[in-house]
Amino acid sequence: MMRTLAALLILLLFPAAAQAEQVLPVRAGEHGEYSRLVIPNAPDDWRIATSNRKVEITFSDKDYSFELSDLIDKRKAHRVLSARTVDTDDARSLVLSLTCDCPVRTSKSAQNSIVIDIFNEAPQALLPEEDTITPSSTISDAARQSGSATPENMRAARDRMIALLAEARHQGVVQLKADEKHASAPSPAGVTPVSQASLHVPDQKVDHAQNDPIAAQAPLAEHTIAAADIVPAAECVDPALFAETEGDAGQINYAVISNLRQRLEMTDDDDVRRDLASTLAIAYIHIGFFEEASAIAAPRAKEGDGNMAVAAALAELASGETAHARKTLSKYQQCGTFFEMVNAAASDADRDSPTTLMEKHVIALKSLTASLRAPFAEKLALDALDSGDKSIATSFYEVALQARGDEQTAALAILERALATEPKQVEQAAKKLTDVAKTPGPMQAKALALLAEDYQERADLAYEGLLDDIAGQTVKRGGSLSDARAAFSGAKALASAGRLHEGVAILNTASKSAPAVRAASQTLAQSMIMNGLLEDEKTRLSAIAAFFQFNDFISDADSGDVNIAVARELALLGASSLVDSAVENLSDDWSAQSDAVKALARLNSGDADGALAITSQGAQSPELAAVAIRAHERLGARTATSATIRSAMRDGISDKTFSSAAWRAADWSLAIEAFEKTAADQRDASAASRVALAALNTGAKSLPAAIRDVLTKDPEALAALAHMFVSAPGVNIRAIDLLADYSRGVSKETIFMQKGLAPEGDVR
Repeated sequence: MMRTLAALLILLLFPAAAQAEQVLPVRAGEHGEYSRLVIPNAPDDWRIATSNRKVEITFSDKDYSFELSDLIDKRKAHRVLSARTVDTDDARSLVLSLTCDCPVRTSKSAQNSIVIDIFNEAPQALLPEEDTITPSSTISDAARQSGSATPENMRAARDRMIALLAEARHQGVVQLKADEKHASAPSPAGVTPVSQASLHVPDQKVDHAQNDPIAAQAPLAEHTIAAADIVPAAECVDPALFAETEGDAGQINYAVISNLRQRLEMTDDDDVRRDLASTLAIAYIHIGFFEEASAIAAPRAKEGDGNMAVAAALAELASGETAHARKTLSKYQQCGTFFEMVNAAASDADRDSPTTLMEKHVIALKSLTASLRAPFAEKLALDALDSGDKSIATSFYEVALQARGDEQTAALAILERALATEPKQVEQAAKKLTDVAKTPGPMQAKALALLAEDYQERADLAYEGLLDDIAGQTVKRGGSLSDARAAFSGAKALASAGRLHEGVAILNTASKSAPAVRAASQTLAQSMIMNGLLEDEKTRLSAIAAFFQFNDFISDADSGDVNIAVARELALLGASSLVDSAVENLSDDWSAQSDAVKALARLNSGDADGALAITSQGAQSPELAAVAIRAHERLGARTATSATIRSAMRDGISDKTFSSAAWRAADWSLAIEAFEKTAADQRDASAASRVALAALNTGAKSLPAAIRDVLTKDPEALAALAHMFVSAPGVNIRAIDLLADYSRGVSKETIFMQKGLAPEGDVR
């Protein structure tokens, strides 16, 4: 018992001991408003400095190396221009060059991982439990001289990107055609501003407020926005501005776009600038330059240009900036199925009433240029999946897959696995999902959840370190309801792998990140602890440690099942003070069970008098009476034992242990009475044998009816007992040895007596 308590104490004091792993991969990912870099399990001796678009992380030991593929090869952090290792005489540094004068926030996780967030604007506030590290403002000379933060003019870089796109004949472009009726504004050769241009679109009716051939399929989704904020039908924006083109006419002259942008930057004529900006914003959207499109369209939107307001919103939505886009697009919710579809893509599942996604939304989506169609289809497919509609999710997934072409994205990997049905498909999709699960980002939680579900079905599908990555989600802070739900799968996988404590930690984090799932998280955590208490000793101790560490999350004053279960386990160990802590905040409805486990803890710790002190004042119950009886037996007080049994029975309390206790106290008539008052479903054959012998000792002439009822399923024992009452009435238990010669040749009676006289319980 002492070894067990010592192990429990270690778990309680050190519940989350970290493993000392000296690995320095640099993981990266985009989180919408910021880029995040994570160096897992970093050594303690590191420091950080930021200055002039540089971030320098320095380690005193030069033996460390860095795995930089996420930054250099995969370009997963868009705000990091380059990363290189710089050595000095006594240290090694990782130097990051940024693409902007970005605020940098640094924190350290519970696993001693370095977390670096790079923002476009002021960083978000950290949660209280995150450990903030304030960077120094002085970087080393070696870092300062390691290379320019911007190695070339950004305009030239963009021009080169446009040329590469043209060479690859990138899909999703428009041909802007001159409208000869409007030629007042000068423009580059072959390009006319949007306000004076027509767009080539497929030969089909466009989705518009006053001409919507598919809007009649279902009513529009409800939105919580004042009617005064909704634009009138006459001001609805034509979705054709963002439609995909067909044939050779759909190939845009990228050189013309570059020329158009340069003209925009050079002209001083405000009217010309506005028209050029409108044309350029739409062109940028069609080639997927969403940040540029938003930056150009936003000023015109503020001037009241509806086309540019929608253009800016769609560009923001496609690049992951949903909050402002949602506000703008909601004003156009009555402008037809196209806007119903984009509002659904912009919706926040945690706060908005979900739009019922239908085939008409798939049709509206297919008309979009590929650069918009791909991210919108992925978002809508994931939303449909969350709502349980796999059929419509499949339709959106197929649209996204076609729009992406050869490009692989985290969302596509998640959708492929979630929609896979055949075992081979599941296995192939799970392999693709591994990279997503290993990469910090908005899709990581979903990927880990799916792999966690696979792990519970087939452990061999898991990659090395999967459970560690799942456990690492305890330091993530999202706020997404979907991610919080995804944490449930991870928690179950950890628990099934014997890492119950980490599973409960994930649920605790989920409850804080998304309050809407707190009740579900709490219920699952309670269930995991209750099940853990039924497992081996190590798991039981882990469940108890988790209960105490996350007590504020797990305990519920009005629902004390888990508290009592933990207290009972501790009571078996005689851990009185821990038992008291486990039940101290329960409501009065749980007082009877609380008093019983407190008394049991004292009894098992060797304090029988302390147990009796609680039983004399506690709320009466069969469990409390049973503890009081055992305490009297422990003290060798037979008379008190019988008196306690009789008192409990007078109060209407019965328990299957009473009869056995009366037998041990040699109170034969009380043993019979207690057995007969025990509920029929609690009577067992062992107790019945004792009562039969007690009845013989009192001179009974026949077998009591209660015993016959119990032994109906054991006819041999019943026949033996009946024979004893006929052949040997009035046998005195104290002289039971005199029956030896009689029973030697009667095997049935011998077997019965061996069973019936076997000691049970704490005999004194």
